[in-house]
Amino acid sequence: MDAPFYPHSPIHSISALARALGEPVERLLALAQRNSRLYRYVPQTKKDGITPRHTYDAHEPLKTIQRKIVDRILRKVAFPGYLHGGIRDPKLPRSIYSNARVHTGAKTVILQDIADFFPSITNEHIQRLFVGLFRFSADVATLLANLVTREGQVPQGASTSSYLANLVFWDIEPALVTRFKAQGMAYSRFADDITVSSKTRIDQATTTQVIASVTWMLGQKGCLQKRSKLHVRKRGQALISGEKAEAVTVTGLVVDKPIPGLPKKARLAIRAAVKQLEDRVKGNLGQLTTEDEKEARQVMGRIGRLIACGHLDGQRFKARVRALLMRAPLLERYAGNVEFERQIVAVTPAEQNSTPPSALPGSLLLDLPWDIEKATAEHLRRLPT
Repeated sequence: MDAPFYPHSPIHSISALARALGEPVERLLALAQRNSRLYRYVPQTKKDGITPRHTYDAHEPLKTIQRKIVDRILRKVAFPGYLHGGIRDPKLPRSIYSNARVHTGAKTVILQDIADFFPSITNEHIQRLFVGLFRFSADVATLLANLVTREGQVPQGASTSSYLANLVFWDIEPALVTRFKAQGMAYSRFADDITVSSKTRIDQATTTQVIASVTWMLGQKGCLQKRSKLHVRKRGQALISGEKAEAVTVTGLVVDKPIPGLPKKARLAIRAAVKQLEDRVKGNLGQLTTEDEKEARQVMGRIGRLIACGHLDGQRFKARVRALLMRAPLLERYAGNVEFERQIVAVTPAEQNSTPPSALPGSLLLDLPWDIEKATAEHLRRLPT
């Protein structure tokens, strides 16, 4: 059975936990007692730009301790392949792409969502997690639970929270996944997004059973399903949004082809963003302002999604934005050194023809500004004193 597994020895005492985290026992106990007052509220909005997303950022020194809990405990867990959100795994990289890839080519896709997921995970759930999965003592589990919760709930935004959200169903999710697999269905979860799919058509009775099973699993941990995001889609059946039909997506990626792809609407939006950026720079006599540079970086990040999905436009758009980022004023601003500028910019035509780009520090004719900073430092270290 594919299930979370903690492969290390359990921690049985508070003193052993303190040694594992490299922190004094007194500090851990003191922070755990006043944990709810050690967070900063960071208001955000959801994708619709209207609905508030309540996130929190821990103050120091709690923030440092939470990072240690991640690095020295939570990240040591062997996560099952059906979990895809917020997990660093070099052997099996997890992302929205890996999550969508599970369901490519499916003829039936069942999309479900957990309502208010993070606030639904309580201090008691976390205590049971550390006792059951990690095999820690009750005292250690209680202390850890207090260090990673706020007002008795898992705060969205804390470094520990995504790991805890992945593990909260540790004792019931694996059996559910195994049962679905035996029925020829694939299961994946990306944070609060749950997807079940099949390469064949699923009849109504099986569909009802899948939805009921997932709803039962959520209920065991005090979670509820978000009814507005429950969708059952068949291949060739588009999701109606307003007056338009949109392809079925899993974590924002279309899954009706062998590899995940961006929806047409998203691809057109990226194309428009590149063109608008080029027009703005052209209208500014070819000069790249600080705001343009910031926008270019954001657009480049969106282009990265195109490239990750294998869309042919991705590399072309990347080259166009890269050309904007290589504007001379921008290079000068990043170089910030007269000697560096003289040696790099004042290259004779003969040198340009004889010196390949790779021979210049950090391939300056190709690298982006954030690469140039590293190249500049390396080049300056090599200059004669």
